[in-house]
Amino acid sequence: MRSGKKPIHLAMTGGKLPRQRMWEAIRELGRDGAEFTTYSVARCSEEEDEAARSYLLSLAKAGIVEKLKVMGRDALWELVRDEGAEAPRVNKKGERLPLEAVECIWRALRILGELTAAEAASQAAAGGAPISENGARIYLQGLALAGYTVRAGGTPGIPASYRLLPGRYSGPLHPIYQRSSYEQVYDPNLDAVVWAKGAKLDASELAGLRLEKATLVKQLTELCEAIGPIKALAGRAVAQFHPDDRERAEGVEVLARLNRLLLEVRP
Repeated sequence: MRSGKKPIHLAMTGGKLPRQRMWEAIRELGRDGAEFTTYSVARCSEEEDEAARSYLLSLAKAGIVEKLKVMGRDALWELVRDEGAEAPRVNKKGERLPLEAVECIWRALRILGELTAAEAASQAAAGGAPISENGARIYLQGLALAGYTVRAGGTPGIPASYRLLPGRYSGPLHPIYQRSSYEQVYDPNLDAVVWAKGAKLDASELAGLRLEKATLVKQLTELCEAIGPIKALAGRAVAQFHPDDRERAEGVEVLARLNRLLLEVRP
């Protein structure tokens, strides 16, 4: 068994949060009802064995996974309820944890499109995660620096508002604005630092363009992965036609065009 913990800055700036990595491993290993072990989750996610065991036990108490068999220090599991891309937030008792304030703000931005700091704080409070108006303003400013939002107003009598720019929503996980020992924005949806302090004056716009590019590359990658099985099924269907059948020739040509397109757009 491995020991020791991964430094938190590595989890935040060089990769996804540990539970997110483990959840993605669980979804991948447990696809189509496949069974998986604690060790396989740890290896696939590159997290500690004990961390994987602890998270699986928490998920089991929440009814998300089920332990099928104990095998010494290992165990066999099954995913019984896939809750989507975002890792379930549960404690050791299997109880749901409330969203963080910045998570509420990010989700509200996605739905409403534009928020002032006061409105953002109100949305967070409504989600059960109170935050001061100044704290909400700092997070919104961080999103603006990274190119997610654009700021408007901010004159006497008109509070500044922050509008989410088209194409800048990168996914359900909230971007993390780090301000402790260094100032940067890490996006767990893209698994990348999308902005860091010390760049040129136009860094916000450049960061936004890089963000759009990274999002498009991610979407193209997912599209290519999804089309692969469809292409295989279509190929088998076309093969059922008689060699002299006109529809077979048309099907072969369509598949060839699809393959050329995939080669052109594949990141």
